[in-house]
Amino acid sequence: MKNNYEIKCLNCGKHLPLNYKYWKCIKCNGPLEVNIQKLNIDKNKLSKRAFNLWRYREAIPLNGKIRVTLGEGGTPLIEKEIEKHKVYFKLEYLNPTGSFKDRGASIAVNRAILLKAKRIVEDSSGNAGTAISAYSSAARIPSKIYVPKNAPKNKKNLIKAFGGYIIETKNRETAAKRAISELGEDDYYIGHSWNPFFIEGIKTTAYEIIEQNNWQPPDKIIIPVGNGTLLIGLFKGFKEMLTLGWINKIPKIIAVQAEGYTPLYEAIYNKKNKKKKSKLADAIKITNPPRLNQMIKAIKETNGEVIAVTDEEIITGLRKLLKIGLLVEPTSATAFSAFLKMKENIDTDEKICIILTGSGMKMINEIIKLTTVKNEK
Repeated sequence: MKNNYEIKCLNCGKHLPLNYKYWKCIKCNGPLEVNIQKLNIDKNKLSKRAFNLWRYREAIPLNGKIRVTLGEGGTPLIEKEIEKHKVYFKLEYLNPTGSFKDRGASIAVNRAILLKAKRIVEDSSGNAGTAISAYSSAARIPSKIYVPKNAPKNKKNLIKAFGGYIIETKNRETAAKRAISELGEDDYYIGHSWNPFFIEGIKTTAYEIIEQNNWQPPDKIIIPVGNGTLLIGLFKGFKEMLTLGWINKIPKIIAVQAEGYTPLYEAIYNKKNKKKKSKLADAIKITNPPRLNQMIKAIKETNGEVIAVTDEEIITGLRKLLKIGLLVEPTSATAFSAFLKMKENIDTDEKICIILTGSGMKMINEIIKLTTVKNEK
């Protein structure tokens, strides 16, 4: 199959060869993007395909070369009425390893196979590392995952169980720095915050939401944001469908950040957020995301917002989600916490989509401690 995509730098516009294996621009060190040169999907043929990520294969820059899949994508979209608001929950925590990161891991690892990588390297607070470890093992490629020492214990155990070799570091930023500085000649650094192919997997979430909602976009979509892969992926997916003529508008994107880790909030509103740092939202404790400019663009172009939530608000969100029957990790609960915080300013006729990104099963002991209310005597 003829190559139908290009790789270029977002900063300087340099086009790079399709076998380029590095994570940033060779000229200016800027982040990269992948673009399908002629996007052509017959919407009428989709119903004949399995409902998973590969349903939208023409939008995925692998030219049909799929070597590894664990059945990622195809997650449910359920509707609930919450205080007269119609809310749709996209259950991304039901992906194979328990998070939306499986979508990106699948594409990035398939890319690594095409590049004949000898070992895959990633840095992660837990979910991406778990996904990369699982998909690397399925591809029979060794993986090395750098994680901060304070990452949830069960997430680290899952990385090991799937076959990943763990290196613990002082914190999340150190994990990223060491992963890059210690790369070997035959290593392929997936680095999900940098890797443009990872984002290509994430964007399929947008395609699914639109199809599951009878080709109608929600009015607002609320998501947790750390490095911004979900934000950027959704924005790209919605823009592609706008180009295809499948939708006539892009939902307003509401980005949710944890108090003390709010670079996007500060950039959008041009003010510092000096509140107490979150201890609960481990997956979005990011201070210097490499794709911040893309994140800003997505918020501004969709007339979106950025909301910061406290640990107390996260616990409230967790408890209420459990009462609905949804078991997610604290980071994932931030999106629902933000909805609860802003619902008085949302019209009851607006359709709201909340993406629940990570499974609570990975942190079940912590969640039980956080959400259990002692019986009064």
